[in-house]
Amino acid sequence: MTETIARQAVFAPLQVEGAVERIVRRIGEAVGSGVLAEGERLPPEAELAAMLEVAPMTLRQALAVLRDAGVLETRRGRGGGSFVASASVVTPAAGRVPAAAELRELTDWRRAVSGEAAALAAERATGEALERIAGSASAADAAVDSFAGYRLADSRFHLAIAEAAGSSRLVTAETAIQAELGEILAVVPGPETALRASSEGHAPLLAAVAAGDPAAARAAVERHVEATHDWVVGLRLGRLR
Repeated sequence: MTETIARQAVFAPLQVEGAVERIVRRIGEAVGSGVLAEGERLPPEAELAAMLEVAPMTLRQALAVLRDAGVLETRRGRGGGSFVASASVVTPAAGRVPAAAELRELTDWRRAVSGEAAALAAERATGEALERIAGSASAADAAVDSFAGYRLADSRFHLAIAEAAGSSRLVTAETAIQAELGEILAVVPGPETALRASSEGHAPLLAAVAAGDPAAARAAVERHVEATHDWVVGLRLGRLR
């Protein structure tokens, strides 16, 4: 499988300071955003420590935290190692209903990051990148009857656009956004009707990127992001009733 920018970023070298926390955050974000798939095996510990340029003990501490949190699971014997835990293994957090100001701030940040990524993707996307974006959009359409399935497919759609922009920093920022958004949506999950409405917002964005129209791509992202904000706020208020 061809390595994407998002996957390469997961295993890129880390700064030594705060390495345990940085590993936990990076792998946790990668799992939450769908860059690392359910059941996927991480590289062997010695290899992974070398990739991240950290001591094996540092890596083991971070993996232990991720296992205790239910993000990873360890399998013994031949073919064993550290794997991304299945969704059924993860204990759902009781969660906290996000405040309106938090949702607004995240939405503004999404407009800036995802909007710029879409505009650049419209200018730079290759045929292969467009196929990846279109495939992700189709996967999201097919997953609207499952909140968990749709959340991952939607995340991968936005990551595919960021990758098409050709900026590793935008990919990193989009990965963090999708992980944070996933946490919020897990507390305030959308019904199938909301998921269908969200999925319909992918088509104009895909069309604008394919047409090479940066302004239309940015506008499509802003409409899509604001629509998500509106229904999340509505569900949040409904939960507070």
